[in-house]
Amino acid sequence: MPTCVECGAAVSSLYTEYSKGNIRLTYCEHCKKLADKYVEHDFVIIFVDMILHKKPVYRHLLFNRLPYRDLGIDPNVFKLGVLLILFDVYIKWFRLEQERTEMEVVGFSQHALVFQYLYILFLCIIEFLSFHFGVRLIVSLWYGGRYAILKYNYITTTLIISSFGKMLLILMVIWDYTELEHSWHLVNFIVFTSNVEALSVFLETGYLQTTLVIVFGILCRVLMQIAFTSITGDSALVAMASM
Repeated sequence: MPTCVECGAAVSSLYTEYSKGNIRLTYCEHCKKLADKYVEHDFVIIFVDMILHKKPVYRHLLFNRLPYRDLGIDPNVFKLGVLLILFDVYIKWFRLEQERTEMEVVGFSQHALVFQYLYILFLCIIEFLSFHFGVRLIVSLWYGGRYAILKYNYITTTLIISSFGKMLLILMVIWDYTELEHSWHLVNFIVFTSNVEALSVFLETGYLQTTLVIVFGILCRVLMQIAFTSITGDSALVAMASM
C-alpha cells in the first residue's frame, strides 16, 4: 500500500489522474500534507534530498517508487548493487597502484592484471555479501519478533539504495587523484550515515539502534576481509585497500 512520505501513514493512493499528464496529488489524512511530493519531482531533486539524508525521499523510494516484491530485489536495484561493487574494485585497485612501491604489495602487483582484477573483485563481493548478511542477521535477532512479516529482501534493497554515495567517487575521473585522498573517507562517512538513515526509515526505529546494526554489518565485513586476505597470503591488502 502507498505510504505518506512525511509521516509514514498508509494512504489509499498517491494521486488522482484526470487525464494523461493531468494529475492531482493526494493529501495524507493523518498529517494533512502531500502524501508524496516526489511524484512530480525529477531525479535531480530526489538525488539532492538523498545527499541531505531526508527521510521522505527514502520513504518515496522504498515504499512508493519500487514495485512490491515478495522475494528478490528490483532489477534496477540489482544493477546498482553490481555497479557499487565495481566502484569498490576500481578504488581498491587504484589505491594499490598508488602503494605498489611498498614492499608488502610488490608481490601482488607482479601478478597478471587479470589475476589482480579477479582477486580484488572476489574480495569486494565477499565484503558486500558479508556486510548484508551481518545486517540481516542482527535485524532478524533484534527485530524478528517485532514484525509479523519482515521482508529481508527490502533490507538489502535499502542498503544498496542508501549506498549511492559511492558513486560520488566518479569525481576522481574529473579531478586530480592526488587531491582526493581524504575524499575516500568522506564518501565512506556519507554512505554510513545514509545507511543509518534509510534503515531507520524502513525499520521505523531510532538512530542509535540502526547505527549499532550498521556497525555490526561493518564488523562482519572487516572480519571476512581479514580472513580472506590472510588465507590467500595477501594480508597487507587490508591496510592498503581497506575502504
